[in-house]
Parts: sequence; C-alpha cells; structure tokens
Amino acid sequence: MKLRKGRVFGVLLVITIVIGAAIYITNKNQSSKKAVVNNEEEIKYSESIRLGVSNYDTFNPILTKNSVILNINKLVYEPLFEIDSHYKLKPCLAKEYAKTSITTYIIKIDNSAKWSDGSNFTAEDVKYTINTIKSSDNIYSENVKNIQNVDVIDNETIKITLTEETPFFEYNLIFPIMSEKYYRNENFYTSSKNPIGTGRYKIDSITNNQIVLSKVSEYRKKEIINKNINKIYINIFSEIGEVYNSFKLGNIDVLNTSRTQYKNYIGTLGYYVKEYNGREYDFLSCNCDDYILKETNVRKALNYAIDKDNIVSNVYNNEYYKSNYFLDYGNSLYVAEPIEYNYNTEKAKEILNNNGWRYSNNCWRKNGVILNITISVNSSNKKRVQVANVIKSQLENIGIIVNVKELNDAEYAYCLANKNYQILLTGIYNGYSADLNYFYGENNIANYTNDEVNKIINEINNITDDKVLKEKYKNIIELTLGDSPYIGLYRNKCSMIVSKKMSGNFEPDNYNVFDNFETWNREE
Repeated sequence: MKLRKGRVFGVLLVITIVIGAAIYITNKNQSSKKAVVNNEEEIKYSESIRLGVSNYDTFNPILTKNSVILNINKLVYEPLFEIDSHYKLKPCLAKEYAKTSITTYIIKIDNSAKWSDGSNFTAEDVKYTINTIKSSDNIYSENVKNIQNVDVIDNETIKITLTEETPFFEYNLIFPIMSEKYYRNENFYTSSKNPIGTGRYKIDSITNNQIVLSKVSEYRKKEIINKNINKIYINIFSEIGEVYNSFKLGNIDVLNTSRTQYKNYIGTLGYYVKEYNGREYDFLSCNCDDYILKETNVRKALNYAIDKDNIVSNVYNNEYYKSNYFLDYGNSLYVAEPIEYNYNTEKAKEILNNNGWRYSNNCWRKNGVILNITISVNSSNKKRVQVANVIKSQLENIGIIVNVKELNDAEYAYCLANKNYQILLTGIYNGYSADLNYFYGENNIANYTNDEVNKIINEINNITDDKVLKEKYKNIIELTLGDSPYIGLYRNKCSMIVSKKMSGNFEPDNYNVFDNFETWNREE
C-alpha cells in the first residue's frame, strides 16, 4: 500500500512540474511579446526628414532645371495628370478628360483643390499656366508647343485646342499648375515670390543654405498625407560631393542619383539602395534603305551577334541595364518580349547561311556583295565611341567587317536629321507615354516601313480600352522585334540611397521618386 501511495505521489509530482513548466513558458512568451510590443512603442519617429541639393537655381517648378528640385516639387505642386508606377495616366488636379475631336480635349478639374494660401483652384489657373509656359523657353515648352488655344468653359471646365493631332497628348499635361491670382499684375519670370502650390507640402522659408517645407494638414487627399513628417529640410550645397559627404555624416536621410560612382563618396555601410530604370536608352538604328541593311535577316543576325551583357559589364561596370526595347522601363503596355535576342553567334551565322550569305576568305559574301558595315557615332560621347569599338570587335569575331566612323557634333546632327548613315549608335531620353511614332511612324529615323505596324499605330491613337491597347502593343512589339530596325543596347540605372534610420515603402520610378511618401518615417 505504501508503495502504491509513493507511486501516486510521484505521478502527482510529475504532473505538478509539467503544469508549472507550461505556466512558466507561457508567461515567459507573453512577457517576450510584451517586450517586443513595448520596443515598438518605444520607437520614436522624427517629425522631419532631411534632403540635400547642389547647384540650386530656384524652387519655382516652371523655371528650375535642377533634377533634385524637380523631384521634390512633386510634393508641393501638382499637375492636371500624374503618372503611376506602371506609367499609366491618373487624374490629379483634373478629374477626367474627353477627346472630342482629333485636336480638341475637354478637361474637368477638381475644384476641391486649394492653394496653400487657402484660395480656390480654378480653371483660370490652368489657362494661365499654359499661356505662361508658352510665353518663354523652359523645360515644359515641348509639352505645350501644339496647344493653339485654351478656353475656360466654366469654373471647372477647360477646352484645349491643338494645332495638329498629337498622339498621347494627355501625357503632356503633367506640368505643375500655378496660381493665376497669386501672380496677377506681375511678371511670373521675374517675380521674387515663393510660388504657392496645391500639394501636400508648402514652402516655409528659403535661405542661402536651406529650404524648409511644412505639411499642409488641410490637403484634400487625406490618404497620402504622412502623419509623422511635418517638415522637410532641404540643405543647399555648392557641389554634389558636399551632398554625399553630408549623407555619410548622417545629416541627410535620402539621396536620389543617376551617378554610378556614389560609393566612392559614401562607402558601402549605413544605407540601403533601391535601383530603378532610368530614361536614357541607347540603341543602334539600322538604315532600312541601305543596300545591305534593308535585308531583315542581316539586321537579325547583327542583333544576335552583339553581346550586350559584355558591353554593360566592360564599358559600364554593370551600372547600366541591358535593354532590348525602348518600352522596357516599366511601361504597363510593354509585355514580355516574344523574341529574345540573347548573345548567340551560332544563331547569327545560321541566319546568314540560311539566307544566302556564304563565309569565305574571312568575310561574308552574297551575290558579289561583302557584308561590310559602318557604325557612325558622336565623337564627343566617349562612352558611345567605346561601345562602338566593342561592337566592331564582336561582329568581326564572326566575320562581319565593321568600320567605326566618329562624327563631330555638327556632323552627327546632320547625319541624324538626314538619316545619312548605315548604322547609327544613338540614344533618346524616354518620354513617359508609349508613343511609337519616333521609332515606327512616318519619317522615322531608321527609314523603317511595315504596313501592318503603321495600321496598328493609326488604330491605337483612338483606343482607350487598356486590354485592347495591350494586345495592339503586343502585336507591334512582336512585329518590330522580328524586323529589328533598331537594336536595343542598354539604359541607365538610377538609385535611391536611403539611410538605415529610414523606414517605409521606397519604390522610386523615373517619374516620381517620392511615390509612397506617406509611408516614410525617420527614426530619431
């Protein structure tokens, strides 16, 4: 009996220990969770962030030519339309628009918007801004060059009449709108006033060393107001090296740059980087009227024979992106490429062989013609000259004879304007719209013609259905990649450099580096 009692006691003791351990572990876990919660509660966020700018000219969004100020201006001033991260147009100060003829647009504005001085935004402000931009040369002159008239229909409606049909004209309406009343009776271009805006922040002060912006708490779009950041301090420096040094010392929180050598200034510690596609796109334009390059399969063979990865690596130290098509910067109308021109010399040779070219005596021949091409390049662009010579070496490795012709600035401009070349190494600064006319429209720089492509281009000018547009663009991309009038090479890489004290959703693009700004915070 005593033995049984002992066993019972032992079992009870074990149960007691197990229950006690479970309670201890549970309490410990709860304490740990509380500690985590408490740590989160203890994080204090600053009411400000600090930015930096060099070579400052003016904060006026129409007059400035400083890219940093142009980016920051998107927090202070607003356009009729903005562009989202997929490069789709979205309303801002405009609520909607209608294209009533090939040269006429009716736009309804958002009359709930207010200027930072409390006055109402009106249709007269839009008319005033367009006429002001047209009156002098500035960075938005190109946006309004085809506008003939702006008529105010009523306080919230304007009519814009163009001199000629302009594909994707609505994408031009992304310039900041200025207040007509604020500048009434004075010269906009010589005014010493700090311009007011309708955005989330307004100018508090501008001195020789610093610009201070403050939050507009009455801003109409409550969902994109940052609840913590009340002030933005923009420190002014004479040189970019000083900006980098200030960031390295912890006095600047966010940098945005297209410079590839920033690590030489700030090292590699204490920050993280968000890279994104830039707007500089370089390519080879093949003159489709040339006696050799009019043959599609020659152009395709060249495309396969050029090692773009090698160019990006050896010429640009992997600080550029390989690029096969001018829409691959994030545009929603750009779909996966149906033809991948990955470096493949055997494929290039196969294409030539299958189309009557024969390799003998170290070169390709067909009907007595030697495959001998000239690549023209602007001599003042040293990187492009280097690229041209790399391409020469790559093509000659498979027996294609190449001459590199270096042109001075005047010769290059003439060559481009008159299409007086076989192959031209050139580039563009991508627009935001998916306008195809520069590359495939009438009088394009490659003398390229394709009746089916022309037909689709004429159709898309009046299509608003996104699904239909995507299908049309898919067809164009497939057709033009197959024809290879242009050989895409690379595009520049931009970087947002963010202090590790910052938190939030950092998703910059080449239209707006302050996308998702409402999520940004700086830990004190």
